[in-house]
Amino acid sequence: MEITLSCPVKLNLTLRVLSRRPDGYHELYSLFWKKYSDERLTISQNCDEIMGDSLDVSGTEIDGENLVTKALAAARRSFGGIPALKMKLDKIFPAGSGIGAGSGNAAALLSWLADNYALSLSAGEIGKLGADVSFLAQKYEMAEARGIGEILEPVGAALPLCWLLAFPSWSSNTKEAYSALDEMRGRDYAPMTPMEAASEARNCVKTLAGGGRSGLLPNDFYPLLAERHGEYKTAEKIAEESGAAGWGLCGSGSAFFALYADIEAAERAGSERFAREKWIIKTHYLE
Repeated sequence: MEITLSCPVKLNLTLRVLSRRPDGYHELYSLFWKKYSDERLTISQNCDEIMGDSLDVSGTEIDGENLVTKALAAARRSFGGIPALKMKLDKIFPAGSGIGAGSGNAAALLSWLADNYALSLSAGEIGKLGADVSFLAQKYEMAEARGIGEILEPVGAALPLCWLLAFPSWSSNTKEAYSALDEMRGRDYAPMTPMEAASEARNCVKTLAGGGRSGLLPNDFYPLLAERHGEYKTAEKIAEESGAAGWGLCGSGSAFFALYADIEAAERAGSERFAREKWIIKTHYLE
């Protein structure tokens, strides 16, 4: 039997980097928002047990080890009843865009294994695959994230807004982004408190849920990337002029998002404005 799964992706509706921990990681507060994408993971049992697991990737090229492979290895360490699997992954999103597409591929597999083989990995085990995997493997659509992203608390229903995702010709490396942020801030920087970050995020949600316009949504990485790439200011202007309710940077970059009341408005803004920008290599829409 063959099954095809839709893989989730995420936005950080807000993202505040609060402090650096002694272990080198960063405490953060973020409001995660999930939608299911057009990336597909197809799974069937591999009849040739000798060959074992296989993963065929088509579409966008992936550098290094795929998170799907890592997730399956972690699952096998915890549960021995999983048969050999034949998998096909259709990739459409570029790496380094900040939407957690690779994490969503892994999350789709883990969710399927949980439903079909009673796989139960701890939050800590899933978190080793990446903080985004922890959120994307959950059932809820929105959550507050604390710690290094592994402490999750579901929030209310997702906002009734559509996403426009604009992918630029450059990517963003998460580790390098955090290093650059630390360097920019220096030793004497006083970050927001967790309470302040949470209050800010809830005010943004309240505005958007009430049909208001939030404008540029808070993300501590945005000033860094906007300084390097002036094109983001152009994206802001397009989002504002095309009637977006809110806009900002996806995670630590590099994709830009804009939120619209309906899919028609998102597609119109994409085709008439964003797609005409030569620095944007791809636009995508999610209801």
